[in-house]
Amino acid sequence: MASKAENAYSFLLKQSNSNQHTKLYKLLNSIDIISINNQNEGKLYLFLIKTIVSQQLSTSAARTIWGRVKMVINSNIEKDITIELLKSAGLSRTKSEYILGILDNQLIKSHSKKTLKDYSFNELSEMLLQIKGIGPWTLGITRMFYICDEDVWLDGDLGINKAANIFIPDIDTNNIKEIYSPYRTYLSLYLWKGLDSL
Repeated sequence: MASKAENAYSFLLKQSNSNQHTKLYKLLNSIDIISINNQNEGKLYLFLIKTIVSQQLSTSAARTIWGRVKMVINSNIEKDITIELLKSAGLSRTKSEYILGILDNQLIKSHSKKTLKDYSFNELSEMLLQIKGIGPWTLGITRMFYICDEDVWLDGDLGINKAANIFIPDIDTNNIKEIYSPYRTYLSLYLWKGLDSL
């Protein structure tokens, strides 16, 4: 029996070929099958904090700063975590404030991947988007990599937009949904990977 990743790959190949998205079809044929990262079994609040830390940073810088922030969170009682302490880990004041807000949010802290499985898109959006520092991009990343929703498209992601312009030029968001649902998360992963090959 084929895995979800294999089914998604076959679907994307078929759709890109039948819609004459030649560059995407060639890209798909040139790289290995990609799975959604399913390693995020921890608490939602840590995933959100890690995502906020990583925004607008290079991968290596994000990894370094996240390591420091995680150490601050793990080695302090939460009431002792301050903006100054988070800033000393390499965060801006704004990001430090966002993280303190998440650490103080008992609803967010009560959730794990398992508890969110039954949430509708609207329920998840309503819960997350009211939190300072969480916007549509963070919501999308959470759906992609924490909940492992297979059909997420990040309209505002610069990398996705750049890759889409290269590998599926002259296509708009509605057409992407029409052609590549229910596997737009996988499409995004292949497009991100395609940027690495340029």
